[in-house]
Order: sequence, then C-alpha cells, then structure tokens
Amino acid sequence: MSGKNLRLKSEVAARAIVAPIGDDCLATVWVDNSLPHLDHTFSYLVPGNLNDQVKVGSLVLVPFNGQELSALVIARSSAEGVSNLKSISSHPAPLPLVSQEIISLISAVAKRYAAHPFDIIRSAVPPRVVSVDKELKEVELTPAPAIRGSKMFLQLPPARDRSQLIAQKIGTAAQEGGVLAIFPDSSELEAVRSHLSKMGISPSILDSELSKSERYRSFMQIKSKASTIVLGTRSAIFAPVANLRNVFIYNEGSQHYYEQRSPGWNAREVALMRSTIERFNLTFIGFAPSLEVALLIERGDVELKRVKAKVAVHSIAASFGELLPSRAIPIVRRALLKSAVLMIVPLKGYAQAIRCSHCKSVSRCLCGGAHEKRSLSSPILCNHCNEISDNWKCVWCANPTPALLSRGIERHLHDVASLFPNTPVRFSTSDHPIATANPGEIVLATPGMAPECDGGYQLVVVLEGNRFLSQPDLRAEERVRELYFSSASLITPTGEFMCVQDSGHSITSAVASWSFTPSISAELEQRSALSLPPHVRSVVLGSSKDEVSRLKSALLKAQEESRIPRESKVLGPIIDGDSASLILTAPSTEADLLVETIHEFIRRRSAARKKLPSLRIDPYSLTH
Repeated sequence: MSGKNLRLKSEVAARAIVAPIGDDCLATVWVDNSLPHLDHTFSYLVPGNLNDQVKVGSLVLVPFNGQELSALVIARSSAEGVSNLKSISSHPAPLPLVSQEIISLISAVAKRYAAHPFDIIRSAVPPRVVSVDKELKEVELTPAPAIRGSKMFLQLPPARDRSQLIAQKIGTAAQEGGVLAIFPDSSELEAVRSHLSKMGISPSILDSELSKSERYRSFMQIKSKASTIVLGTRSAIFAPVANLRNVFIYNEGSQHYYEQRSPGWNAREVALMRSTIERFNLTFIGFAPSLEVALLIERGDVELKRVKAKVAVHSIAASFGELLPSRAIPIVRRALLKSAVLMIVPLKGYAQAIRCSHCKSVSRCLCGGAHEKRSLSSPILCNHCNEISDNWKCVWCANPTPALLSRGIERHLHDVASLFPNTPVRFSTSDHPIATANPGEIVLATPGMAPECDGGYQLVVVLEGNRFLSQPDLRAEERVRELYFSSASLITPTGEFMCVQDSGHSITSAVASWSFTPSISAELEQRSALSLPPHVRSVVLGSSKDEVSRLKSALLKAQEESRIPRESKVLGPIIDGDSASLILTAPSTEADLLVETIHEFIRRRSAARKKLPSLRIDPYSLTH
C-alpha cells in the first residue's frame, strides 16, 4: 500500500431547488447535445426563483446525462399531469436571445435540412459575451400590424450605380418599418452602407468580419429597436429585426449564401421560409435571378420587375487564340479617349499550368501537383507542395523550354501593356485590390474585383469568354449570366460591352436586350426534361466506399417499399479515393418524404453509435 496520505474527494453540497410556481412552470427546450438522435424537445421544470427570468427565447443551463448543457427555451406551459422532471439549473443570459418567430424559423430550417436545431442556432445567434449582456436592458416592443407581404425580383439597370440604387430602395422602405438587407460579401455591404451614410442613415451591421463582442452587441441591440435598418451577410437572415417589413437580398444566386458548415442551409431558402412566418415584403435584387427564383417567377409565386434597356454589345472571336483580336483594338482605343476601360479575366496569377513546348505534355511535380508560374520573374513551382524547379526539363522528352498555359491576370497585364504601350495598365484581384479606376487607363480585374470608376467605364471587355462559358459545372450558365450582366452594368450611359469569345452564344443577345428571360426559360426547360434542380430537390450522402454501397442497396429497397418517393433517383456511387458519395433526387412536391427518411436514418446510426455519413441537402452544385 502506498505511504501517501489518502484524500477524499471534496463534497459539493447540492443546490437547493426552489419549487416551481405559477401555471406555466413547464419549459420545453432544445438541448445542445450534438447528438442527431436527441434533436427533439425536452421538458424541464422552471424553479420558482427563476420564474420571472426564464422566458421563451432564453438561454438556460439544464442537467443532461450527468452534464450541464446549454438549452434554448422554446415554450412554457402547464406542468399538470407530468412528474419526475428535472429542473432548469441556471439562467446565464439575462435577456431572451430570439423571438417566437425566429424559433419557428429555426424549427422549419432544421426540418428542411435534416439538422439538429442547435446546428441552426449556432448560425442564427452569435456567441454570447457576458460583458455585453451587462450593458443591455430588455425592451418590450409592441408588434406592428400584420401585412400580407409580397415577393418580387427587381432587375437592376445598366449604367447606374447599383449600390446607390439599393441604398435608395432601402431608405424608402425604412419608412414602413424594419428593413433587413443581405449581401453576399462585406465589400457589397460596405458600398451600400457608404451610400446610406451620405443619405444621413446609420444602419446596424451584422457581419462576420465584426469582432465577437461587436457582433453580439449589434445582434442584441437590433432586437431591442422598434424600427431599424440592418445590413448583413449570410447569417444575418436570422437577425431579430423588430417590426420587420422589408427584406432585400442582393444577388441571391451567389455561392456565398450557402452555409459551409453542416447542414449547409441557404439564405435564399431561409428568407422564403421566414416570409411565410412573418409576412414581410421579400425583394430579390440583381441583374439575373438564380434558376430557383426563375422557376418561382415562372410559376407566378414571385413577381418580376424588369428593366427596359439596351446595351451596345460586340462579340468578337479570337480566331488564332490571341488575347485581343485586331478588330477589338480600335474599339478599345476610342473608348480610352472618353474614360477608363475594364477587362474581366478568368484567372489570377501568371500561368496556372506549364507544358512542354515540344511534346505538349502537361508538366507535373513528383507529388502529383501541377506546375505553375506565379509571376513574370518567379520560377516554375508546384501548386501543391511549392517545390521549385530551377532547371526545368520535360520528364518525357527532356526539352528544356516550357510553354505557359492557362494565362492569369499578370500575364494578361504584360500582353495588354504591349498592345497599348502608352496607356497605363493596372490589375485588381482579391490579393491586390484597386479602389478606383482613372480616366484613360486600362484596368484588368478578376470577377467581382472591378474598382469603382467615376461615371462608369466607357468599355467593358470580357477576355477569354470561352473559358467562362465552358466551365464543367451545372451552375456555369447561371454564373455567366450574373457575371456578364453585372460587368456590363458598369459602363457609362454611352458605353459599350465586348465579349472575346466564339460567336453565336445566347448571352450576347441577352445582354444587348437586357433580358435574361429567353435563356433562363430554355435552361429551365432542359433541366425539367432531365429531372435536374430546381425541378427536383437533391441530397448528397458521403461515406466510405463499402458503406455507400450498402446504403445504396438500402435506399433502393426503401424505394420499392415506398418509404422514399417512387420517383426518386439514386445516382452513384461516385468514387473519390477511399470515399464515395451518392446523389439522391426527388420531385420538389415529394422531397420532404426523402429528407425525413434520410434524417431518420442518421438518427438511428447516431443512436447505434455508428459513423455518420456526410450530408448536404440542396447543395450549390451537384458537380462539385
């Protein structure tokens, strides 16, 4: 026996539980247990000493499986007829975090995306900051009279400052009550905020770039204001704006609106669900709608407000692979006499790939990564392991002369400068942004990085248009529409738009007539015939190859037994190394049954402590 003195564990006196009081001493809660099979509600008694503090929307601590876990109170009711219930342990947050409407929204989103409610709560509510709680006081607000609510897509015109137009729309809507405006990124948000400031309006900001305390403070202050304007990015769609009357979403088809963490909800769909609960006016603003909104327009669920406009468009083919065909050069020179010229290019960097100039073999590193050249003066190196090839030689024919492929913006800068030797040429990328363009200069920019130009650009050119048009992705056409329309909108009232690409593509006539309807209608018709989104909903399940094979057999059996829709399709497995995935689709009218079955499958695997598959419902693209 050890000679060390034995020590008894310290005994902690159990806290006395105050008996519940009142007719609504039963709290229904969601518990943050991170277990899919325990994603349902639980009931706890509200101790008498916490009766006045614990309200619907409050964050509390509850005893759960030997632990103290966070829980959100979603209802209070009578405890009549129930017994042997545990009591809420404490009430750490002095103020309710969400309203009854947001609770209903979280429940609906969790059901649609087969998620635990707390997976949604973590996106909807910023992490609590105790020091901020001490600054705040609860404010009782009188609900505004209900309105019917409308849904529309508002098309933006060319040759106008879109941020200014959106700011004016927000300012007008604020006269009716609370306004929530959602943007795909912070730069778009900041541009609109700047215009609102010039109008004498100071909006509240709910952006992921805020610090933890600033974000939580902004969230709680928004909740306590009777009428306010809130600008935010993706997660702000859950913002507790009081007396909410109008919600605006700019460029609703952007990939930025898809939550990266599981369960991968989408801000557009959340907005549509929220509009049915709170009955506000929902306005999608942009140049061309996503296919999902286009289908709603076609069905009459969303009103389309089109802009009548014309744009001078040049479509010039690069017959010999040149960057800028000779026919385009005089047009660029004329434009430079009036204002700046913007050129949109697909890739940043210098050369994204290297091949042998003799045998044409694409060069790869020993690790399997592709060789690239990041600037004119940089060496050839691997884009995966960064190993430098000082004395590059083709591994197949030993030729020492490389050829550059996949030209990036810095290579284009060199080529454009040689075509226009007396003209200033600059480039703008996410790594090297430019704020403003000057008259008489050429600016090259990657998509979304065009600098402001006072009065607009006299000419906007899309270089290597075929590269944009040939992306192997189901969302490629949609992205091309948004890119071309948004780029063309940057011209002056007398400006022109040019595409360097093969002739005959419908996008040029769409931009010229400022009408996306024909091209979108044709794409929707094609997708309907092929049973592709948005006519169907989709689920992507991923796991090991063996597990996916077993899962596919189980799903096919469930289809035979009508436990999932008969019209469902089970596609795959799609093999990727040791892992694999399945794509499931079902008609939109029957998709809820498919999602519910998958949700129950995950619950049962969780209860059996088996490895859970990865799950994405209605992802941005099925080809990525």
